[in-house]
Amino acid sequence: MTIAVLLWPHANVRYFESMKQLAQAEMEILLRTWDENIQVRPLSLQGIDFLAFDTAQDDERLRRLLSRLSCAYAVFAVQGELLRPLQGARLPRFQGDLSGVLKYKGKTNEMFTGMLVNLAVFSSQYAGYFDRPLRVLDPMCGRGTTLFEALRRDYDAAGVEIDKTDVGEIRKFLKKYCEHNRLKHRVESDSLTVNGRSAGARTRFTLAEDAARFKADPRVLTVTLGDTTLADHFCKGPTYHALCCDLPYGVQHESRDGKDKVALDKLMSRALRAWKKTLLPGAGVALSFNANTLPLAQARAMLEAAGFEVLQGGPYDRLAHWVEQAITRDVAVARCPIAR
Repeated sequence: MTIAVLLWPHANVRYFESMKQLAQAEMEILLRTWDENIQVRPLSLQGIDFLAFDTAQDDERLRRLLSRLSCAYAVFAVQGELLRPLQGARLPRFQGDLSGVLKYKGKTNEMFTGMLVNLAVFSSQYAGYFDRPLRVLDPMCGRGTTLFEALRRDYDAAGVEIDKTDVGEIRKFLKKYCEHNRLKHRVESDSLTVNGRSAGARTRFTLAEDAARFKADPRVLTVTLGDTTLADHFCKGPTYHALCCDLPYGVQHESRDGKDKVALDKLMSRALRAWKKTLLPGAGVALSFNANTLPLAQARAMLEAAGFEVLQGGPYDRLAHWVEQAITRDVAVARCPIAR
């Protein structure tokens, strides 16, 4: 049978055209969990463009996979000239407004952010457990779009951010969101020290749809106000199944002591080593960045220098896409090595 995926439309035609290739790469990476030989192709029906693939069977697991696609507006089984809608396996635990309602200048598109989470999870050794409560880290989380997208996929999420205003916005928004949607939740805060010195503060949200789910299977979102180069001090050993981060597009960033600024590549050389210590063996890593200021080859070289296994070839070489005049975004994907 042929399955056709209709992508979410976008008002910017040029951006939408670039997203088609990106969505195809995402589909190929996700569907390898189902069948590593599946081929994704463009398909046009009555002038409408789809992404399609052929499969011998359609079952619950495949539908759960397809429900994870970040850019899928609707999924159909092709029957001659007819399209039969395929019902998603289940509704997301938390709805799209969790990551979409908070608006601010410089926000990364939440659909792309969801794709980044998918690239990290489905490139990891834990891809086969994609529908279990994995743990996702964004070590430069800004105002939390990655954290909210991870929650929507029923994952626990953790973020580190050095900007006090951004962390405050996450705390304020999530508390109001839980109250407005009548989610059962608990908020806990504590201070952090590293080597005997104050290193920031951590806020932990525990939340669920109701009291019964809160007791049996809550989700946890943790945000830490602190320096990302100290990320390994904010958790007890290897913790996360996936790490994804949309790297800041600015050229200069605060250093650890806050007294000077450093270039992104110098910051990353320190940060990647700290991030690696937070990851479980086989964890997936997806980093997006502005390729006009940080070429893909350089990003991959930094990951390799930090001890990661860079994934290349096929869909991993087709993740670059136009965003705006000054930004062509690309993604480097890697995996934390498994000790032998």
